[in-house]
Amino acid sequence: MVSKVQLVELSMQQKDALTVLLTGRSEAGFADIIKRMVASKKLEFDLICLKPEVGPNSQRFASTMDFKQNFLEDLVLTYKQADEIRVYEDRVKQ
Repeated sequence: MVSKVQLVELSMQQKDALTVLLTGRSEAGFADIIKRMVASKKLEFDLICLKPEVGPNSQRFASTMDFKQNFLEDLVLTYKQADEIRVYEDRVKQ
């Protein structure tokens, strides 16, 4: 079985892939530790996205799922020419 770290490493090698770390963890509480974790594994992401207290349009997200759905909708609209988008979720219930 391929680990999440190995999947990121494969994505890093693909020049036509956008590598995104998306988490519902709060920016205020988790940004530093996530940066340290990523650095310790020598991983490179094009985007590291944590749940903000207030969104770019002054919205407040009712849940992690709401935040992720909003983010993914914007991502799909921004990269509408993409042939494929793969999402690997680490939480079974989402």
